[in-house]
Amino acid sequence: MSLKRLMQAGRVAQVDDPDLQELLDKQACGQVMMTYCRGIDHRDEALLRSVFHADAYHRHGFEGPSNAPGRGGKAGEPADFVEYALGVLATHKRTHHQLGNIFVEVEPDGCTAYTEAYFTAFHRQRAIGDPKAGPNAFDTEMDYWVGGRYMDRMEKRDDVWKIAYRVGLTDWQRIEPPASQGEGRTPVDLRSQQSRKDMLYRRRRAFNKPE
Repeated sequence: MSLKRLMQAGRVAQVDDPDLQELLDKQACGQVMMTYCRGIDHRDEALLRSVFHADAYHRHGFEGPSNAPGRGGKAGEPADFVEYALGVLATHKRTHHQLGNIFVEVEPDGCTAYTEAYFTAFHRQRAIGDPKAGPNAFDTEMDYWVGGRYMDRMEKRDDVWKIAYRVGLTDWQRIEPPASQGEGRTPVDLRSQQSRKDMLYRRRRAFNKPE
């Protein structure tokens, strides 16, 4: 899938059958939620911004605009959630966000939906001494786990669903030292990347059959 298509999550066809329309709308809202996870895990700013309306609001780690790149933040004071999230995630070597139960309730107007998505998020935090480590770093790398729910108000504008208001609820948290053997046995090209170097962005070429 091309980058352009990756950023088209939420676009939905309009049909005459109301039941089919509701199914299409729910599917589009689900794609928006999953695209958010992709954008977060690969620290892809353009992809992450694509799931929020320009006037969206956020209450999840950061309270304020979700997507206001022209607003201009100050040093240590991000302008919007996307800037905040990208800064926090830079202090982690990798993250993995996964969605579980997804509920989408489309309002009678057909242009507003209230959603709830259970999530589990894994973060490998950088250790003290790593130049990219955060201010809350430990002496060793740590695994930080969070379980919670994304609760959104989504709005369909010009046949595209995007998040208009997000609240993140935390159900549980856990932090512990890693007990893995590292990545030494995994080929470099098969390791997840916090960038567009990830397999996701080059799979059309990578999936060609070897000669």
